[in-house]
Amino acid sequence: MRKILIVISVFLYALKGVSQEIDRSVKYEMKILEKLVTDITGKRYPRVYFDGVSRQKVTLLVRFTTIKPAQDIQKADFVFIKNKTSKFNAIKPTIALDFVSVKNCSLCIGVFSWRNGRPILILFRENLQKFNIILPKEYKYYIESKKYIVGKK
Repeated sequence: MRKILIVISVFLYALKGVSQEIDRSVKYEMKILEKLVTDITGKRYPRVYFDGVSRQKVTLLVRFTTIKPAQDIQKADFVFIKNKTSKFNAIKPTIALDFVSVKNCSLCIGVFSWRNGRPILILFRENLQKFNIILPKEYKYYIESKKYIVGKK
């Protein structure tokens, strides 16, 4: 009887951990990033390299989206960067997840961040062209010139 109670307790504890509710803003962010990466790469299960992104965010993206982690940037289809305070040379299509990183990444194709509780997506026309990325028309609203966002260097 005691073994059965232990098994049931462990099962309920594990079930509670799986069923914990994810914040709506986090779900929304994951959907946006997943759609963006799949539209840019054209792949159903794109491999993404994460640089400076928290382990928790990476775990959520991998667990609840079709994004697969890449251990090496050379094997990645796409790159996410965050907290980059030094120059970053993007050799793959790269999105900065904060405005500090985008200033240090001259070839980032855009930035996705949050300001005042609202998501901000800005894609840079010049860098999209450098990587020969053609996006669906629904992204037209988010495409800007990088010189207006980041400023002159």
